[in-house]
Amino acid sequence: MKSITVGDAVRWTGGQPQAVDTARSIARLIIDSRQAGPDALFFALPGTKTDGHQYVHQVWAAGGLAVVRHDWHPADGRSGPAIRVPDPLLAMGQMMRQALAEWGVTVVGVTGSVGKTSVKELTRQALSAVYAVDASVGNYNTAIGLPLSFFNGSAGITHFVAEMGMSAPGEIRYLTQIAPPRVAIITSIGPSHLERLGSMEAIQRAKGEILEGVRPDGLAVLNRSNAWVRALGERHRTTPVWWFGTDSDCEAQVLEARVEEQGTWFRIRVDREQVSLKLPWLGSHHGLNVAASLLTARFLGVDVQQAAHRLEQIEPTRSRIQMHEHQGWTLLEDVYNASPASMRAALDVLKTRTGRKIAVLGDMLELGTEEAAGHQEVGRYAAEVADWVIGIGPRSQLLVDACRSTGHSQCQWFADGESAAAWLADFLLPGDTVLLKASRGMQFEKLASWLVSGRGAS
Repeated sequence: MKSITVGDAVRWTGGQPQAVDTARSIARLIIDSRQAGPDALFFALPGTKTDGHQYVHQVWAAGGLAVVRHDWHPADGRSGPAIRVPDPLLAMGQMMRQALAEWGVTVVGVTGSVGKTSVKELTRQALSAVYAVDASVGNYNTAIGLPLSFFNGSAGITHFVAEMGMSAPGEIRYLTQIAPPRVAIITSIGPSHLERLGSMEAIQRAKGEILEGVRPDGLAVLNRSNAWVRALGERHRTTPVWWFGTDSDCEAQVLEARVEEQGTWFRIRVDREQVSLKLPWLGSHHGLNVAASLLTARFLGVDVQQAAHRLEQIEPTRSRIQMHEHQGWTLLEDVYNASPASMRAALDVLKTRTGRKIAVLGDMLELGTEEAAGHQEVGRYAAEVADWVIGIGPRSQLLVDACRSTGHSQCQWFADGESAAAWLADFLLPGDTVLLKASRGMQFEKLASWLVSGRGAS
């Protein structure tokens, strides 16, 4: 984190200092009182189960400083160093917006139903060919996560790549207000949040909020191969649009993609220039993600060949699909999240493997009215790819039934991961490749651990 003072925090939040030296240094922003110390600025945020104001005394006891509501007063009448504001969460966002402007940091905002984390990591890597870059951490893509990532990240950066997530309308709009993007990337629009938002049109509107906050000198980088994104971009009039996709009229076109050992080879045209690179990630679907990152880097002044070279050096562990070799068989672990599109992409990786292909697929959550159709679609596609299809979870019964309806007889369904692990432990043979893929809520990381340990679920 770049060194700031309490005075900076007061100025950026518009708050009122209480019993504190404004020249005092701050090195960390926190929302957990257990992390408090003399260099920490604690934001007392309300939560679903508790309120951060209940823990301000712990922060003070540890020597920290707190941002609190202006009308809050401790029950025991004691006071400590604080900045009083109308709303600590809004103050955190205001602090980020003001710091970005004062430090001259360029923001790239990334959203989408599928692929946003991958594009975030790829864009950070591509830009790092020229700039000092940081990005939001993990899935810190919310009104709390973005400021924490920014202030607790690297000092002296010139560019910040912000993943912007949402679970309700208005959330991405707010994120663009606290981190106005110079470039806004939409990777895809799909049914991932259909259960909460109710319709694809509502999801499209919510994702499209990122375009409202683009700076006047900015750019929208949009996926022309996704029908919902394409329709959104064709209606957009306030910001120039550069397209990526597989069509010849895109500014960045994926020409070839080939999955190889330990990575995927791509040939991509960016305007009139072609680049070839091998990404140490598995999956031809990453071609669109690479194209988006190269297009963004080009707009921001990075040579395309330099950016491609940097992408080849990205850490393999940044990929969502992790490959592990264990006792002669291979595990493809992709347990972070799932939708019909990402399921198909993971199955396409499995398709490239030799030996028995075993797809272990769990429930896809938050599909709403598309839940049945989505699981059935994946089941039918899995039947084309895998020698064995294993479904886990109540929704995946539909997936297995759809697989069997194609005439594919080597299907199994299990109610939970423990039962599946016990079966798989006795079933796997050297030369097999096992794909694990499900929504995060299915906790497939436990299944992966059980399989690699060789203990089943015992």
